[in-house]
Amino acid sequence: MSRLQRRYIYANLEKIDNLVFAYGIDQSDFVHGIKRLPDNLVSLVGLDDEQHAVNAHTGLNVINDENDIRRFLLQSHPGQVKWMDYDEVGDLDFLTATEIAELLYLGHMNRPIRSPFNYKLRNHYVFLEQRNGGIKFYFYYISAFTHILNAAIIRHTLAAYRSRRMFMRSIRVPRVPEEILKQLVQLMPDGLFIYFDQSMVRQRQLLVPVHTEVNNDEIEVFDPARSESRQRTHNVATLKFNLVTSVWELQVHDQTAFEDHL
Repeated sequence: MSRLQRRYIYANLEKIDNLVFAYGIDQSDFVHGIKRLPDNLVSLVGLDDEQHAVNAHTGLNVINDENDIRRFLLQSHPGQVKWMDYDEVGDLDFLTATEIAELLYLGHMNRPIRSPFNYKLRNHYVFLEQRNGGIKFYFYYISAFTHILNAAIIRHTLAAYRSRRMFMRSIRVPRVPEEILKQLVQLMPDGLFIYFDQSMVRQRQLLVPVHTEVNNDEIEVFDPARSESRQRTHNVATLKFNLVTSVWELQVHDQTAFEDHL
């Protein structure tokens, strides 16, 4: 699904497993948002064997060079991308047949048999691209997602600005303040929507509606293509970006939506 169709951000947090189901967020947001890229990646689905090395013990494609990892995460791929990071190059060689089977199951079924975090691999992330253009992202430390959300908001803000041909000058979009990011993350257990496709410009400010789901559907069921999705959401805030001063603000409309979540 092309980025032109991803005009909003959706993020749902399942706190028990540190699982984020997201839409409108991609691997470039991971690269630009994360503080330090993983040292090693193992693909949970087959890649082009001529381009990527294969770990002999598991039969899975691996990427171990920093530049190759960055390139892999930023380039487009013909199929769904699914990967897990791991700590040391030789860690995969210590996996049992059962543990290898669990990795294959994770890549095929998009959910782990047990924990998505393997103590032998000491991984921090599992990235599973879905058929509908969304992603399932497991985080060892859920706080890492705030940096990725920040990168996605900046990217969508720039795209929303550039789509308005009335503005000719370029703008600088700084990081979203930590306090605003924390407020947005508080909404994620209820299904956070940031609707850039409904944004408007008033008094030199870009105004972006922030919603939560009215009926909190199961995380697996969310379909970004469903026509009634907006009717099942509730406006709780407006994310504001001043196009002159480059200052962020979150105007809260429903204070109760931000209480007692995390």
